[in-house]
Amino acid sequence: MTPARVNRRDIRLASTEEKEEAYKLIDGLVDLDIPVSVKEHRSGFPAVAVDCGEVHILTDILSLEQWWAKKKKTG
Repeated sequence: MTPARVNRRDIRLASTEEKEEAYKLIDGLVDLDIPVSVKEHRSGFPAVAVDCGEVHILTDILSLEQWWAKKKKTG
């Protein structure tokens, strides 16, 4: 379970490449059966908090969904 107060790296304004690096890292942790949590951030849509192991980020759900669709399409 994630502690109530976690310092998340805010990547909402980062480049697409930087966001994809974070998403790939989390995807690799999930492949190792490390649980992932995605929750709406208190700042509101489209911000989401993603926690997986020692990785804690604040990102936007739109870029995360785009990456996921691309990942599913390319395998």
